[in-house]
Amino acid sequence: MSRVIKSSFVNNMKSEKKTIGLKKVITNENDGAIVESEDHTISAKSAEDELEKVRLEAEKLISDAQLEYERVQQKINDEIIESQKRAEDLFKQAEERGYNEGFQHGLHEGQRQYETAIEEAKDIVTSSRKDYFHRLEEAEPVIVQLAIKVAEKMIFDSLENNEEIWLSIVKDVINEVREQEHVKIYVHPQWFELTVNHKEELRLLLPNCENLSIYPDLHLGENGCTIETPYGKIDASIDSQLSEIKYALLEKLKEMGGYESS
Repeated sequence: MSRVIKSSFVNNMKSEKKTIGLKKVITNENDGAIVESEDHTISAKSAEDELEKVRLEAEKLISDAQLEYERVQQKINDEIIESQKRAEDLFKQAEERGYNEGFQHGLHEGQRQYETAIEEAKDIVTSSRKDYFHRLEEAEPVIVQLAIKVAEKMIFDSLENNEEIWLSIVKDVINEVREQEHVKIYVHPQWFELTVNHKEELRLLLPNCENLSIYPDLHLGENGCTIETPYGKIDASIDSQLSEIKYALLEKLKEMGGYESS
């Protein structure tokens, strides 16, 4: 299977860090007892290292796709050059025959063959481009799905072996509501105890917060997390964030396709 992404998209991904927005959902108050936690601070260095591995793997997939794109583009360019050379050779041959068989007849014949060769060259280029972009269009969803699957596996494997990954994810979302005075965190019961144990560490990220509460929620997915404020909820679940990334990538590829077809 060919994994292809346009090089300009690759360069754009390298030069610009694109922030994937977290999905906001309708506010739904959920009363419960506030659970206090003990003071406990740990380093997020290991968590950041694991997330860096995910980023590097995604960059490698994109780099491989760029090399494939450049290889196909070079092949098309080579075909154009070869076709032009063939057209010129045919014209020269016809011109030489013209001197032997009659200048005027040879000139007309050479011109005809030259125009035929040019048309053939155009057909080759058009066919090559159509074939390439057809294969690109077919490969796009596969490329994105593969990248998401790789990221998903690496993140989930990391969560199993390193609890700091979870805390890093929660902290990233808390930064989205750092100015709020009342914040509620809902997590899957699997992560409830760990999150509560680091409540004070999380509170430090909320300088204006008067009330930080943490609740278990059986309705969330295994790695689910939502942050609620008086202004609504933010879905911070890993599955939700990966879906946002996948959507953004597919939209980017659609823009690429629209540009090429114009």
